[in-house]
Amino acid sequence: MTTERNFRTRTGTGSGPFRPTQQGIWGLCCLSAALLGFAPGGASAAVTCTDTITANVVVLDNPTIFNRLGAQNPNWITYALKRDVVDKTTLVPCTQTACTAGNVILRPDKRPRPLVVRSVEGSCLTVNFTNLLDPQPNPNRLANERPLNFNNCPPGPNQAACLVRLQNDNQVADRFAGFHPQGVELADNIGSDASFVGTNANSLVAPGASATYNFYTPHEGTFTVNSYGATIGSEANSGNLGLGMFAQLNVQPKGARIYRSQVTEEELRLATTGTTEFGQPVINYEAVYPNVQPWIAEGKAGLPVLNMLTPGRELVHSDINAIIAGSNPDGSFPAGTYPLESVGKNVPSLPNRLEAFREFSSIFHDEQTNAQVYPNWYLDPVLGYTLHGVGDVFMINYGSGGIGSEIISNRLHTGPMHDCTDCAYEEFFLASQTVGDPGLLVNFPANTGIELCDPKNFGPAGNCWRDPVNLANGPIPGNYALFQEDPSNVHHAYTGDAVKIRNIHAGAFEQHIFHLHNHQWLFNPNDDNANYLDAQEIMPGSGHTYELANGGAGNRNKTVGDAIFHCHFYPHFAQGMWYHIRNLDMLETGTKLAVSN
Repeated sequence: MTTERNFRTRTGTGSGPFRPTQQGIWGLCCLSAALLGFAPGGASAAVTCTDTITANVVVLDNPTIFNRLGAQNPNWITYALKRDVVDKTTLVPCTQTACTAGNVILRPDKRPRPLVVRSVEGSCLTVNFTNLLDPQPNPNRLANERPLNFNNCPPGPNQAACLVRLQNDNQVADRFAGFHPQGVELADNIGSDASFVGTNANSLVAPGASATYNFYTPHEGTFTVNSYGATIGSEANSGNLGLGMFAQLNVQPKGARIYRSQVTEEELRLATTGTTEFGQPVINYEAVYPNVQPWIAEGKAGLPVLNMLTPGRELVHSDINAIIAGSNPDGSFPAGTYPLESVGKNVPSLPNRLEAFREFSSIFHDEQTNAQVYPNWYLDPVLGYTLHGVGDVFMINYGSGGIGSEIISNRLHTGPMHDCTDCAYEEFFLASQTVGDPGLLVNFPANTGIELCDPKNFGPAGNCWRDPVNLANGPIPGNYALFQEDPSNVHHAYTGDAVKIRNIHAGAFEQHIFHLHNHQWLFNPNDDNANYLDAQEIMPGSGHTYELANGGAGNRNKTVGDAIFHCHFYPHFAQGMWYHIRNLDMLETGTKLAVSN
């Protein structure tokens, strides 16, 4: 369909973000501008949208943990699709009940991740936005009860001290919020600007209230979404950015179809119609959840399993990873999608850019506020200086892997590194075989029960030593990974997949260098003479797309295994800013769980 919208003419000029583009595989992984000023009363111009994509979005307080050791923030804030949010007491989805501000959490099976909204070049994007933040800031400042995957402060003489050390009260007092994507255009009027500046009537939203914002997404790229409700204060004077209140908008090539890339084993079976002669699943990409339990109770019955959009073009999945396919029946894109291909040419070092591609969303964010794994160590008047640059402070996609708490856990005989007697240097925090996958979430973090470990009293007779022989302070908790389709900071691909990495910087203070091992991309994928890069500077608020060259995932040699990427400033990835791309050479269909029959 076509949708006519009006927008006011721009009154300023600006440079858009770097926008390289590319395509890749038609398959499932693990399954086989800044808005510029508008002149009051300025001229209007018509824009024709190819269609309208709708996203029903909320913002909420959501206690969040960042890794398996126990770094956490009970007053974290996140954007989410309304379908992924439930009433805190009844756990009924907000699409099935009237949820109220301050009384909601994410679905128990939904990992806290930055919201990723996807649109298509030439489409309009309508965001129906609801502010579900608690009217009072820092509502979980001294809360006793947290979700089961969080540390608790048990009743007793140490409870008050525990609460003080685990609290975080950095939320900005102002509770107004909005949804403001940089780099796109308003599709109707200044009311869609989600701000309260100049002559704009306040288009921000108070707790419990809603607003509709209409945008036009004219070209492919990746863009930061934030709120202009609280733009100063808190960490690095960045408002609530230091507490997770940001999202990402990825705009796909014209005519693109958008599918999930990593799903559970059960969801794969729901979308499988048979197998090939080689045993690979034959996928129905338009399969829907059956109208039976538990899908009815979870609000998923009748929704697409893999397609991120319903037939009515509502966005119902916000995964950080996706498969982007073209409009042709085989998933390829028309030749006119890219400049060189439109005239029958191509860049030889790139995969076939007209095939479908795998999309990884990676949001860098810094100066994050949280309770460190062992707060008494980080608050110690002496050790605090030693540990200042190695805590869980710099993150990607709400996950962190700082070296400090990993070394302490090793010394305390807890966590996956508890029995590593010869670990040294980077083995502590850059290798999954030693510390586990970065950003992995488990049912019992390694600091469970020993949150008040004191560096002055940490031996066998102290309050935090874990001795696997004598079981001082109790045994190391038995663990299992949570959120099976997205448990850790690992993107998954098969060797040879064409890949685009959508990288934004949602922080407000530091600059970073996105550096990827064993892979390269072209500065401009439309130019065969463009520079090869394996590192790109990224500044606050900016966004880049990296289109992997030389064979895509696994590079020219089809290398299998983990390719790390991280900020190339050493103190930054020592404070947790690192991630893996796991290149697979065997079909991964997941483990069948008893709960899914």
